[in-house]
Amino acid sequence: MKKMWLSLLLGLLVMTMAACGTTDEKQTEKKEEASQQTENSDETAGMEVALAEPDEHTVCEYCNMTVYPKDQEMGAFSAQGIGEDGKNYFFDDIGCMLNQERKDGITLDKYVRDYDTDEWVKLDEAVIVKGEIKTPMNYGYAFFKDDEGAQHFIEEQGSDQASLSSLEDIDEVASHRHMKKMEKMKNGESMDMNHDHQDDGMKHEDKEESSEHSHS
Repeated sequence: MKKMWLSLLLGLLVMTMAACGTTDEKQTEKKEEASQQTENSDETAGMEVALAEPDEHTVCEYCNMTVYPKDQEMGAFSAQGIGEDGKNYFFDDIGCMLNQERKDGITLDKYVRDYDTDEWVKLDEAVIVKGEIKTPMNYGYAFFKDDEGAQHFIEEQGSDQASLSSLEDIDEVASHRHMKKMEKMKNGESMDMNHDHQDDGMKHEDKEESSEHSHS
């Protein structure tokens, strides 16, 4: 009888220890998963803030035109995209960044400059204003980090010259230009495209000279 009770007690003890071991393993697995998720989040966050600045040799990824640095007047309209691999892509105007995504079938982490401070701000957090202003590729959009800056700009320009806009509006214009460019390339009008780029380059040079005079 004693042997029977002893066997039962031993059996219960073994089952209890096995259950504890399983619980410990599950807790360890959960801790490892949580740690991995934290590491992944840190890596993603690091990529999001890995912003860079264009230099005098930087050209637009999409149109191959000059990307102006922030110390030049036209630099207020430069854009930057960060790929999944952390690579920085620069664009002379907002539409070129959207069209690069369209061309390559990719999604970039998109940034634009705050018009007032030249600081990089996430495109999907920026307040967008369409104005009668000159930008490198004549899209005419300015970006602001908050509503206050945007409203001040609209008041300065006049409501008949500037108004709030949206990313959808920009993308519609950019898409139309991209399709037109693709049609020209399809029809073998490469020479015309080259002339178009040369004309854009002349506009860039004229604007650069104007900017230099305004700073002097």
